[in-house]
Amino acid sequence: MHRLLFFSLALVCLLAGCSAPQASDPAPDASNDLDAYFEEEPADNEMGSAEFGLQDPMDTVYTYDGESLEIPFSITGASSGKTTEIGVLLFVDGVAQPYSAVYEDGTELEESYMQVFNLDYEQQENFDMVFQPVTGKAGETVPVMAVTILEPSFVAEGPDNPRYGFHHQESATTSRQISFAADALAQTLATADTDYKVVDLPQDILDTLAAWGATDSLDTTATLSLGVEDGNYIQADGKTATITVQLYGGPEADFNITLFINHQPVQLNGADYLSVRTVKNQMVEATFQIDTSALGTLNTVYAIAVTPEDGELEINNPVKTASVLLVNGEV
Repeated sequence: MHRLLFFSLALVCLLAGCSAPQASDPAPDASNDLDAYFEEEPADNEMGSAEFGLQDPMDTVYTYDGESLEIPFSITGASSGKTTEIGVLLFVDGVAQPYSAVYEDGTELEESYMQVFNLDYEQQENFDMVFQPVTGKAGETVPVMAVTILEPSFVAEGPDNPRYGFHHQESATTSRQISFAADALAQTLATADTDYKVVDLPQDILDTLAAWGATDSLDTTATLSLGVEDGNYIQADGKTATITVQLYGGPEADFNITLFINHQPVQLNGADYLSVRTVKNQMVEATFQIDTSALGTLNTVYAIAVTPEDGELEINNPVKTASVLLVNGEV
């Protein structure tokens, strides 16, 4: 079970098991400030908290034999006097997976990539994540993990105030495994886009790391970005938007990167995700033209990278960009 505490000034994850840390720009050591926080009475700057997790033992391997998979999941509100909104995404083999939430009484939430829960203090939701895998062939064993997003309904106000702050922070369960005894029934996943380039790390990133004394983090921490500086936004013309995805840092590894707009995955040059392999001390980069003709004016865009190298690497996994405002047309 994982407990998430979200603050406007600091984000702390208290985990009873393992989960991947948030990849972000280097920050100064705030341990003393956090100790002081917990010694004081609850403050107004708490945004909400929840406990969540996959309910089967860590060594559980789910077997896919052609029937829908059912993975027990639990999420509980843990913030006294507050309602916490949490969105839950599911990834199989590093790829976004639609699923339905089925309760013990037979209640079923419509299949979606993200299920959203509004949780009062100690309100618990227990259900099965039920899905047909979008990828997988007989003989394969692949990882599966759930990723939570804080307050997914939040959208930045507009070009004059495009910041998301700590809204949309993510955390994740430790992955389990799916063993395929049969091919997935419907291979609905479009072929991965692998059209990316490897470039030198921009000097401003190296300068920032050096200023924080965090150059060594390049060896252990992966960072994913949309190439948009904090406080800026992406401008579209009502028809298309140009979006760049950048990934660097950590040991060399395979990653599958999914781009989300309004919490739904979008296609990248006709593919459902971008498959890359990172290169030590360099950046992988890809630029896409995204169809925005069906979008409203104010939208949220972010990307999530998940490595399918299930537990083989000591690296933060998953990795999410900061959420960025996408302004589609004139405001």
